[in-house]
Amino acid sequence: MSVSYKVIAGLVRALRIKKIFLLPKDKILNYARRQNQKPSFKLKYEADIYYEDRTFLSQRLIVIHSKNKNPGAILYLFGGGYITNPDKRDLSLAKKICRETGKDVWFYFYPLCIDKTIVETYSATVEVYEDMVNTYGEEPISLLGFSSGASLALGLGLYINSNKLNLKMPREIIASSAGGCLSQDLDMERLKELNKKDIIVDYKYFDTAREIMTKGESIPDYMLYPYRGDFSNFPMTYLYYGSYEVIYAFAPLFEESLKKYGAPYKIIVGEGLCHCYPLLSIFPEGKEAQEKIINILM
Repeated sequence: MSVSYKVIAGLVRALRIKKIFLLPKDKILNYARRQNQKPSFKLKYEADIYYEDRTFLSQRLIVIHSKNKNPGAILYLFGGGYITNPDKRDLSLAKKICRETGKDVWFYFYPLCIDKTIVETYSATVEVYEDMVNTYGEEPISLLGFSSGASLALGLGLYINSNKLNLKMPREIIASSAGGCLSQDLDMERLKELNKKDIIVDYKYFDTAREIMTKGESIPDYMLYPYRGDFSNFPMTYLYYGSYEVIYAFAPLFEESLKKYGAPYKIIVGEGLCHCYPLLSIFPEGKEAQEKIINILM
């Protein structure tokens, strides 16, 4: 681990961010509502990229275009536990990807689970993806997701299979810190050991998240436990984890399912690193991971 990572990790641990995930459902949702009331992104003129800022299914959709365009597009799915909006780090990375690949980046504010169920999140995201397929035709489309957005990126393929949609799979899926709700499938001892090392997420949130995502309704199993889904005909799938994040406990379950369905995959583990470390270029390990991800997306 780099010195800069160790310093940042120490600061994050001192801030006790994890305590947010121990709050009861109502308090977590109130926290999310306050966060989402903060001013949204202001898109400024930039010499090498330009934006379409529009609405899709009543949700904001920012399409970032390079003035040096290459064929294809990328659907960027932000994290936030399905309850908070993306932040400036997400937009900064999306712009970087657009600049370096020359591809359009679709940055969709998918419906959150504050007042809706996860079914509506999935349904809207699949419709965005379908619109991309219709827009770009034979050009390649890639999915990139972080945390809950990583689970959603994998879930999009699972949704296609579950609903037997006549919709092509993306060229590849890159999922950083994909997880799911707690189940007996997990190695709970390993989960609890990883929880001690995790500086950001506490595993107890995963049960709270189930309540938030379902609202007491019956939900398709793969939306809550994506590692149980049907990975038939999946494209090349890249799974990124930090070895010091609690969600790393889900990696063996995804690997088992990908193997079961014969899907091509690669698991990349940042030794000693945190949740969604590729999102953070402030330390060398995150910057290096970003460059590798961008090379995949080329």
